[in-house]
Amino acid sequence: MLYYLALGLSSFLSFLLLKWRRQQFYRLAENSVSLLNTLISSEDDDQKLVAMQKDTSGLFISLLSFIALLITALLIIVAPALIFGYWQSGEWAFISPTSWQEVLSISIGASLVFMPLPPKNAASYSELSILLHRLALNNYNIGFQLFRRETKLKLKEGIQLKDEFIIVSGLARAGTTSLMNHLLKVEGFASLSYANMPFLLSPNTWRKIYHPKDKSTKERSHKDGIKIGLNSNEALEEYFFKALSRDAYLAKDRLTEYTLSEDEYQDYLSYQSLMRRSPAEIYLAKNNNFLLRYKSMRAHNANFLFVVLFRHPLLHATSLLEKHLYYSELQKEDSFIEEYMNWLGHHEFGLNQKAFQFGDKEPPEGDKGSLDYWLKIWLNYYQYALEIKDAQSVFIPYESLCAQPRENLELILGKVSKDLPIPDVEPFSNPRKQSEKYSYQESLMQEAMKLYQNLQSKAELQFSTYMR
Repeated sequence: MLYYLALGLSSFLSFLLLKWRRQQFYRLAENSVSLLNTLISSEDDDQKLVAMQKDTSGLFISLLSFIALLITALLIIVAPALIFGYWQSGEWAFISPTSWQEVLSISIGASLVFMPLPPKNAASYSELSILLHRLALNNYNIGFQLFRRETKLKLKEGIQLKDEFIIVSGLARAGTTSLMNHLLKVEGFASLSYANMPFLLSPNTWRKIYHPKDKSTKERSHKDGIKIGLNSNEALEEYFFKALSRDAYLAKDRLTEYTLSEDEYQDYLSYQSLMRRSPAEIYLAKNNNFLLRYKSMRAHNANFLFVVLFRHPLLHATSLLEKHLYYSELQKEDSFIEEYMNWLGHHEFGLNQKAFQFGDKEPPEGDKGSLDYWLKIWLNYYQYALEIKDAQSVFIPYESLCAQPRENLELILGKVSKDLPIPDVEPFSNPRKQSEKYSYQESLMQEAMKLYQNLQSKAELQFSTYMR
């Protein structure tokens, strides 16, 4: 009886060790895929060699650690058999567990380790899901190999590249998600959704494996009343530009404006084709970073529609400040949230917040816990946006979108070269009022209000011209 208890205890301790040190398995998987990613890289040979040496070293260390872990776990589980074998014969001899009692003892001990426990945070991703995200999103070269394969298949299906598409943009918290959701009620649009995560560069291949059937929704982490589910559309295309540029426009403290080459622009159209199910469908995306590449995109394409939302600066800056404080705390509690936002290029707020740098103008600086900083962020973004004067760029106030959603949809869809039905959307009243707990410089507020009036005048002129 003592022998069977010892077997059960040793198997429990052995598998407990494996569970406790499971991160070694994850690191082995990540290092293996990272080496493969480097091997298929198109970088300069010298750079590639340095990267390969680094990845090989990491893989070798993680492999040795994993082997040592397995050997230790094996020694623990066979210890009772060795000890009892010595006790019976006076020599070190291994007793092979063959009886059903021995097998049952080992099975029970191992099973106890994997008894389900309530999650620490019900909103968190599982460890295997996190591993899958890291394998898929940290390896741009593998992602682009799959991307090239998918684009060739799309061409065979008859989905040609199309220069007609719609980008919904604006500084975060301007109502871009609401507008995108309104537009997606119209038949004929194609867009990225959470169902495409984490294989954003090969959505059709992933779709053959992953079919989310859960239709339930819950309020998103912003806590702003917008509900999302596994099939909800979201701002996910920025990952394509990160992979395309190898994060070249991401500096330590800023996101820099940059120019797309002709080849990169064609790659972007190819990427859009992956989401389109038919030649007639129009690609639609929400992307708050799009202004960084707007000039070069417009130089390549005069036809795409660029929709810029803006909001009263005081309410807008306050919302950004509050989300920054909220997400900073959230990311301290769960580091994966910051990692996830970094993958998707979401640097609007939180611990890794980055300001936009347009041209040679230095981005705003200051205390990110102050309203003044976020008023500067607002001014920096919309001063640059106001310079846009082409006919295929539309400016919409958030307040107007709430009060007159149908009319604004008519304005947008009227710019698309296709007769599309207008969905039934009800006016929305946002009860949010300005909090008095945040102070600000009056001079900054006056500058922001002047710019806001200019944006309003631009939007009203576009709206009145269309409605005539």
